[in-house]
Parts: sequence; C-alpha cells; structure tokens
Amino acid sequence: MAKSCPFLCHLHAAFQSEVQVFFVLEYACGGTLNNIISKNGRLPTETIQFYTAEIIIGLQFLHSNGVVHCDLKPDNILVDRGGHIKICDFGISAEGLFDKKLICGLGGTPGYRAPEVLLLEWYNAGADWWSLGVTIYEMATAKQPFSPSISVVKEFISIKTPEYPSHMSQELQDLLSKLLEKDKKQRLGVNGNIREHPFFASINWENLEKKKVKTPFQPKMPFASEFSVISPGLSADAFKRERVEELSYVDPTWHWQE
Repeated sequence: MAKSCPFLCHLHAAFQSEVQVFFVLEYACGGTLNNIISKNGRLPTETIQFYTAEIIIGLQFLHSNGVVHCDLKPDNILVDRGGHIKICDFGISAEGLFDKKLICGLGGTPGYRAPEVLLLEWYNAGADWWSLGVTIYEMATAKQPFSPSISVVKEFISIKTPEYPSHMSQELQDLLSKLLEKDKKQRLGVNGNIREHPFFASINWENLEKKKVKTPFQPKMPFASEFSVISPGLSADAFKRERVEELSYVDPTWHWQE
C-alpha cells in the first residue's frame, strides 16, 4: 500500500529466521528529521512548511486507507536522497480504522502522545494530528511543547497551551493551536481541511504531490564499499539472483539488479 504514496517509506523485500523478521527498506541517506533538528536547531519557516506539507500528504493517505500511525515523531520521519520526507516505522500502527471505528491503549512515545491516548480513551486518526503538532513545534523551536517526563495525566491536561516564542509567525501559532487542541473532535485534521490553513498559502499541493517542488536541501550519498561473499563458480549476478529468490517477499517493482 505504501508504494502508492511518495512520502511513506517503501518496502523492497522481507525474509525471516527462526526468531526474527527482516525488512529490506529503501535507503534514506538524509537521516531522520530529528537528526536535522539536532544539527541545525530551529528550522526556517519555508523548510517547516515544506516538510510539514509532505507529512500531511503521507498522513492523509494513511488515514484514507484506515491506517493510524500511532507513533509519529521526528525520529520516524526520514529524508531520502532527493530531500523528500519518508514516514517510517509502522510497528505499532493500527489498521482498519474506517468511519467511526476507534482503538484504545497507551501507545506511542512520551511527549508525542495525544491527551486521549494518555487518558486511555478511545481514539483514531486525531492522535496522529496531535503528534504532528508536537513535531512542527519541535521543528520551529528545537524543543517539545510539553515535557515528556510528565507522568501524571491530570498535570498534563491542566496545561492550557504551550509557550509560543516571539519569532513564531501568527499563522504558525494558529496552526499549532489547532493541532494541539485537547478536544479530539475539534482538532484540525479531523475537523476542517488542514491544507487550506493560511500557513500553507504558498504551497502548491498538486506540484508537491508530484515531487515537483524544490526541496530545502539534497543530502549527499555517502561512499560505501560493496562487498559480498561469492560462492565458487557463481557469478555476482547469479549470486544476487539466488539470494533474492530466497526472500519470502519481493516487491515486483524493486530493481534489485541496480
């Protein structure tokens, strides 16, 4: 399913041992969004707009297919060699959440969990939009809006709003206030079209979906020496073909020969 969206990490193949399962994923040489924030501090507004818009496209695709990520955070957002976003790590994602179907349970990462998740209430895609709000705040300030060390739910819920620094535009403050809305039914993404928010006024969504918008930066591909053990009398191409045929799942569009 992820192959139908350019902003989700794609699976090339899978195989398993007696006790483990292995996934062969596309390579994202730009690292994680968390790496970028740690290296650069708060990001420029144009960069936040670009990354956020691509994340939105990815989330809306997931939600339209009944999938809630449940652990959206900068560590789970990769940047590929073209400089585009790749949402990854669907280990605790929930499937089949169409219409009004809900789930319940304490999942996700401290600091990114929505209030309804902390309160062990029933929830759906709204939890992802809250996590997006936290992620955007982190891109804009290099810190989280709420302390991940808060362990008492009542203390968390009593926090009215995060602090918005003076350098943050009114459009961004308004976007964050609507994503970090404690009422899950009123939260932007669930309530209203997030693409129409003024913060994204300069975004051409059609071009963005086609990856025709210039990225903030293009990562450099690191040098890597390729080496493998070749069986006697077996060519490299034959060896690769033999190994690929042993995989339990191979995406038919994966050009492993390259």
